[in-house]
Parts: sequence; C-alpha cells; structure tokens
Amino acid sequence: MMSILKGNSIAWVFLLVLCGCQSAEELKTEQYYAEGYQLYTTQCSNCHQADGQGLADLYPPLRESTYLSRKNDLICITKNGLSGKIKVGSKTYNRPMPANPKLTDIEIAEIVTYVTNTWGKETNYTPIDSVTAALTRCSDGSLL
Repeated sequence: MMSILKGNSIAWVFLLVLCGCQSAEELKTEQYYAEGYQLYTTQCSNCHQADGQGLADLYPPLRESTYLSRKNDLICITKNGLSGKIKVGSKTYNRPMPANPKLTDIEIAEIVTYVTNTWGKETNYTPIDSVTAALTRCSDGSLL
C-alpha cells in the first residue's frame, strides 16, 4: 500500500512540475485558445467553416486572409461586422458579415486568439486591453 501511495506522489509531483514550467502567458494563451475555439465554433464556423476555408463563393476563408495580420481590423470586424467588397486571396467577396454586438471584449480576445493562432502567424494571446483599445478606435472611425 505504501509503494502505491509513493508512486502516486511521484506522479503528482511530476505533474505539478510539468504544469509549473509554463509561463503565465503560455497558460493564458492556452486558455484563450480553448475558449476561442468554442466561441468560433458557435459564432463563426457556420460561414467561415470549421477549417477556416470559407463557404464557396459566399463567405471568405480566414486561412488566406490578410486581416489575420491586421489584428485591430479583425477585432473591429468581429464586433461590428463588415459590408462591401473585400478581396481574400484571388477572390472578391461581397456578402455582408453581420455585427456581433453581444460579444464581450474577452470573448473577442478569445476568438481572435484562436483564429490568429490557428490560421495566422500568432503564437500568443490577444490581451483584452488591446481589444478594448481597437474597439474604441474603430467606433470613432479610425480603423478600416
């Protein structure tokens, strides 16, 4: 019985050390990514699809979008929607994206973290204060 407890204790210590090796930023990135995945699945994937490839000629892919490198624009579009023609890759799309006014700043941060880490070149999370600042700027017409 004592050897079983000792073996489990060693496993717990190993697990704690392993988890303790991640920085606070890495943990937050993982948290935002996981939450962002859930939100993307319910809020965005119907049009942009689970794989980010978009839907035929109706809705643009996220994978090839330059908006992924323009995070402030991406934040504004996620919250406020978009209308008019946009070009993604070699295709032009002209179908409006509805606004998502009920999304909170944290939810937008999580969605943007998921999207930019999955199909963009990001490897960290999008801080809430960055979302708040971008939304303030786009509400006064400074972005897009």
